[in-house]
Order: sequence, then structure tokens, then C-alpha cells
Amino acid sequence: MLLCCLVGCEPALEHLPEQQLMDEAQQGNAAAAVILAKRRETQGDSQAALNWYQKAVDAGLINELAALIRLKQKQDGFLAAAGYLEQHLQQQRSLNAVQADLAADYGIWQYVHNSVESPIHSNSSCSLTLQPVVQSRAGSRQLQLLQQQWQQDPQLSSLSVCFLPEKRVNSTDLQCSYQPGQRIQCQYPVLMSHVAEGGFSQLLLVAGEGNANYNNGIVQLAESSSFAVFRHEFAHILGFIDEYSLSVQVAEVECSKDKIRPNVLADKAQLELYLKHWKLEKDDIQLKPIDSCNKVGKQAYAPVNNLSFMRSHEAEVPDLYFELMQKVLAQPELIMPVQYFYAYLARQQQDWQSWRLLMEQAAKQGYPDAKHSLQEASAIPTAP
Repeated sequence: MLLCCLVGCEPALEHLPEQQLMDEAQQGNAAAAVILAKRRETQGDSQAALNWYQKAVDAGLINELAALIRLKQKQDGFLAAAGYLEQHLQQQRSLNAVQADLAADYGIWQYVHNSVESPIHSNSSCSLTLQPVVQSRAGSRQLQLLQQQWQQDPQLSSLSVCFLPEKRVNSTDLQCSYQPGQRIQCQYPVLMSHVAEGGFSQLLLVAGEGNANYNNGIVQLAESSSFAVFRHEFAHILGFIDEYSLSVQVAEVECSKDKIRPNVLADKAQLELYLKHWKLEKDDIQLKPIDSCNKVGKQAYAPVNNLSFMRSHEAEVPDLYFELMQKVLAQPELIMPVQYFYAYLARQQQDWQSWRLLMEQAAKQGYPDAKHSLQEASAIPTAP
């Protein structure tokens, strides 16, 4: 009855003088507050609009919460809006459909009760298992789309790669960045307990906005990343590196004569070593100059003559690269598991119990450096 009255009275309120309208809103007239909020938003006064929307919500117009949160995001960003929403929801005894929808949109997952879909397997034998993580409904939807496209890809779907069901982590905890043109960064330590559970070797985060990247066992995608971007970043797990100009810092590591990558030769002097390592013949490859090592004064080469997806995301995966992917996956124990990186994080915190647990998880996957670290640790004498 109250809502009907408020809505029914709105046309009359529109014609009230501004001060009288403000007095009505201050006295708890939610419809008056909405009118003022929309006016201030149109005038570009976002903070005043937020204040009036808040008055409307406090007076019982819960459906205006969506407008409030949308404006909060526009003014202060996604994470600020998520934090604002989280505080609001904590004060509610029960949620309506609008609030539950917003909780999913902004990744306040304790208020969302729909189930997670079953795991998707590309092959019954898993050389590599990915654990997807999302922080909002947009990320969850994009993840599902990417997995569907993976299944439809004749090359990647035939690889011995599996996906576990997604894990949902609150956006206010994960705090992934939303900076177009910059690498996405998240608070990765909050995933420590999930990583310690094991059962996978790589994390796949679909969260935030900005440049996708891969580092230390974590594939970081934006919530808008295309399948072509996912495919490119996935290849980094298998040791493929970018065929466009690397930064000086990265090139100094990747362009050394000791690095044998599937898709890049640091110079022609590496040819024999490259062929021997990948069990290839000279006729199997065609050297093409690429820009990977330019910034350290080296002419690098790709082993294929055609444009590849490591140089341009939208390009094809050359047959040779697909063959090399399969060769890498034939020895999955040589792929660094994310647990090894998290053991490093635990060591930084001098959390030796977590360090050992995580290092044991990495060693269980056969990773040689993890085995070596555990052997070294057991060789150190303890105090009596």
C-alpha cells in the first residue's frame, strides 16, 4: 500500500518547488528522494545523487538500490560499489530478488545460493588440471563461454587438460584491478587455502579488467577476455612465449642460450639444441625472424613461417605448435604447479607449516624443484 501511494503521488511531487521536494525527502518520502536523485544525476552531481538514492533505499524503496550501486560504480569503481553493497547487505535480515541479483553481479557470494555447474573435462586423462576462480557473475558467465569454446576447438579440446568446477571468491576479498591497459592484479594470497587443497596444478582467474597475463601458475583473464586471449595465455603454461617484443627484464631471462622454449629460438646457434630437445628434424621447421629478443640485441626466430597466435591472438595455432603442446603435456611434471609459487609466498611469511604442505603438493605432482627443496629441508639438522 505504501509503495502504491508513493508511486501514485510521484507525478504531483514532480511539480513541487525544489526546497519543498527536499523537505519531503528529508521527512522520509522515498519517491521525493528518487526524483531528487535522478535530477542530481542528470546534473552531474553524483555524490548528491548517491545521497538521495540512499534516502530512498532507507525509506523502503529497495528497488532503487540497483541505481545507487550502479552510480557508485560509475563514480568510484567496481570494488567501491561492491564494498558499499556488502555493507548494505550485512544490515538486512532477508534479501529480495533485486538484492540477490546485485550480490551475484558484485561477487558478494554468501548471499548467492545457485549451484555451480559440474566440472568440464576435455579428456578423460588429465595431464594438466585447471582450477577456475571467479569474483562476480560476469566472470562466471565468461568462464562458461570460454569453456564451451574450448570444447568446440578441435585442437585444444583434444589435449589432456581438465577444468574443475569454478570457485567463487568475494570480490571484496580478491580485489582484482579494473585498469584498462594495465596488467590485472589481484590479492592472490587470499587463495592460499584453496591452493593448499590440491587437486590441480594451475589457477585460472576470470576477474577484473585490464591486460590478461600468466605468471607463477596463475592464468589471469579479464571478465571480457576473448577465447583467443585465453588460448594465448594458456600456451604460456606450456612454456610458449610471446613472439612480439618482450620487455628488457623478461627478454634477459627468456633469450638466454640455456632457455629452450617450444616456439622461440633465441638465435640460430640454438638450432641443433632445439631440434634435439624437441625430437624434430630440420625439415620440420622453417625459421622466421621475430621481435621477441630485440630489446636485448638478439635476433630471435620462430620455428614456423606463418603468423602464429603467440604473435597475434587471433591467428591460428600452427600444426607444429599443437604437436609441441602435446609433447609438453607428455611430461606434466616439468610444468611448475601453482602450489610451488604459493610455497614461496608462505616462506616469505615464515609460515613453515604451509610451506611444507604446499611444497609437498607440488612434489606430489612430480615437480623436480619441489622435490629438491623438500630434500634440502630434510637435510637441515634441527635443534635438539
